[in-house]
Parts: sequence; C-alpha cells; structure tokens
Amino acid sequence: MKPSPAVPWLFLSPFLALFTLFYLAPVGYAGYLSLFIKKRAGFGPAKDVFGGFANYARAFQDQDFLGSLGNILKFGVVQVPLMMLIATALALILDSHKGRLQGVFRTAFYLPYTIPSVIAGLLWGYLYAKNVSPFNQISAALGGVKTDFLDSSLILWSIANIVTWTWTGYNMITLYAALQNVPTDLYEAARIDGADGWKLTRFIKLPLLKPSLLLVLIFSIIGTMQVFAEPFVLRPLGYVPDNITPNTYLYLVASRDGNFSYAATLAILLAGFTFLSSVAFLRFTRRGGEL
Repeated sequence: MKPSPAVPWLFLSPFLALFTLFYLAPVGYAGYLSLFIKKRAGFGPAKDVFGGFANYARAFQDQDFLGSLGNILKFGVVQVPLMMLIATALALILDSHKGRLQGVFRTAFYLPYTIPSVIAGLLWGYLYAKNVSPFNQISAALGGVKTDFLDSSLILWSIANIVTWTWTGYNMITLYAALQNVPTDLYEAARIDGADGWKLTRFIKLPLLKPSLLLVLIFSIIGTMQVFAEPFVLRPLGYVPDNITPNTYLYLVASRDGNFSYAATLAILLAGFTFLSSVAFLRFTRRGGEL
C-alpha cells in the first residue's frame, strides 16, 4: 500500500512547530518591531509610532553601527584564517602521529571549547589586566615594559585571541574526524608512488579536507558576526568601545537606550549582512564547482 503524502509531514511536525515558535516567530516579530520609531509629543514620554523604513535609513547613517561592522570585518579577516591554520595544523599532526598520547593531546586541544565564553572572558581578563597579568610580570622581570592588553588599540585583537583559544580545538576535532574517514588505500597507493610526508599532506590530505574546511569556514564567518560574550565580559576591566562588535552595540541600544525597535532593525541588518557574507564566500570558493 502506498503511504500517505501526509506521513513525512507528521514526522516533521515537531521540528517545524519548534522551528516556527522559536525561530521564525521571533524573526517575524523583530521585523515588525523594526518598522516603529520612538517619537515624543510634548513633554510626555516617547511613544512607539509607525515609521516605515526610517530605522533602516538611520542605520545606514549610524557611524557607530557601520564602525562595528568595520571592526568585525577586520576581526574576521585576521582571526578566522589564523584559527583555521592552527586547527588544520593540529588536525594533521594528530592524524600523522599515532600513539598512546594521541587521545591525551586531542582532549587537551579540545578542552578550551568546553569552557563557557563568559568564564573564558573572565580568565583572560585576569591574564590581560596590566598590573596583575603574568605576561607583564615576566616582561618586567626581563626588563621590558608592561603592556595594557585592554587598551582601545589592542582590545579587538585581545578578544580575537580569546575566540581563537576557545574555538580552535573544536574546529580541529571536526577536521581530524574528516581525516579519519579518508580510506587508507589512498595513503598506501600514494606511498607506493613515492609520496610521503609533506607530499602526502599536500596532494592527498588537504584536497580531501576541502569540503570540511569550507564548512568550518562558513560556520566561523557566521560565528564571527555573533561575537558578544567576550567583549561584554571585558567591558568592566578596560576600555571596550560600545561598538566593538555589532552584537555589543545593538545590545546596548536595547538595554541602555531602551530603543528596542532600532535594536531590532540592527539585528535584522546584521542577519542580512551575515547571510550575504556567507553566500559571497561560498561563491568565491566554489568557483562554479560543488562542495
């Protein structure tokens, strides 16, 4: 008997219900909220009135918001490739060296990811603090000068270091798992042809890692646009600009300024910017091919 066309939808219904309730509905409400502006009449409190696309026009002229996008672009251009380079190197090293300590090193590399971002921010905040930083104590003992890692000129890269420390191990595990799925016959055939060491890595492992690398890079780009916990935790410890990242800025617009409509507008634009960045990256890397 041919199954009813409604059977797949029956199995999908729990997911679709939760997806609609916790994803589509909030996005739709944010879009609705972004169409209102705060307007004050006389001496009374400001009220939300329909403003159409006024918030969007304001966002494209908001230097703080545009500056936050510039910060996150600089952040991503430097941090993502560096993190991917380290993660790939660690995965290749683990894959090349089989032994009793392999599991120990794999766990050690992955361990930072298990620490919540807030806790990681607090730990690194202590390591960055000018007067108590062990880095500065070592530098002073060697006759050097103390560095303020929480200064406005370094804070973006201090945050990048925390993110790299946290996520490198996670990406390394993803790439290492992909390497474990490579058929050993390919390695044996390559060794018979004289490929070993670097040649084996360059011509066998790295090409086969390409799909996994692209997937991890896409997730890293999306994650970069969502950086929030680290700069927020570091704010009480040093000078962290309000617009250090887009998420930090729109949070302050909502919580400090109380302008939820404008914050919703910034969230919608940030989501669109993240989507376009991911699509542009995919088109650039695929070059007409399939992943």
